[in-house]
Amino acid sequence: MQVFVNLALKSTRSVRGNRASTFHSGWFTVTRLYGPVRESYLRGELGRGYIWADIEIPDDLRDHVSVAGFNADGTIRVQVWANTHRKTLAAFLASGDREWDVRERAA
Repeated sequence: MQVFVNLALKSTRSVRGNRASTFHSGWFTVTRLYGPVRESYLRGELGRGYIWADIEIPDDLRDHVSVAGFNADGTIRVQVWANTHRKTLAAFLASGDREWDVRERAA
């Protein structure tokens, strides 16, 4: 299963002493999904629903990803917008399960 994610990258340029963050957007392979759908809030208003997912990071991006740390298996946890991926996540969301290991289902 693949999802589209925006990853924060470490920046090498500085503006007035502050590091500017850049992003890498792309399709990544999912290893685990975590429910239920959570709601995000923007300026006090209800926003879009999301779930958490662990994704695999390609080796060429691994040194550039700006995260606190990787999971033990080398994946990182990111937010995946439920509405944007409603067809991809339909089976998971309909099941009501709290966690799916997608690697087992793909094999």
